[in-house]
Amino acid sequence: MSEQADADQSPFDEPADLLFFTTLGCHLCEEAERMLSAVASSQSFTLAVDAIDIADDEALVEKYGIRIPVLKRARDGEELGWPFGEEQLARFICH
Repeated sequence: MSEQADADQSPFDEPADLLFFTTLGCHLCEEAERMLSAVASSQSFTLAVDAIDIADDEALVEKYGIRIPVLKRARDGEELGWPFGEEQLARFICH
């Protein structure tokens, strides 16, 4: 690949890998999921998200129970907990 091609490459050329800590019946989680879709659509990039239901693991309930929805970047472990808006979410995904 040429140096010019590397310089032209967008940060959105590779999917962003996120873990999405959630649970059934969480209206805030549903709102966060809508925001994820909106941000991905507006930025025209592929977003790979693994949803993890915290109800399946007592340790996750203890850690995230009052904080969900929480997004965690797989590459560096950085977390974004509720409340957040689309702009903050977009910055989180891009960094």
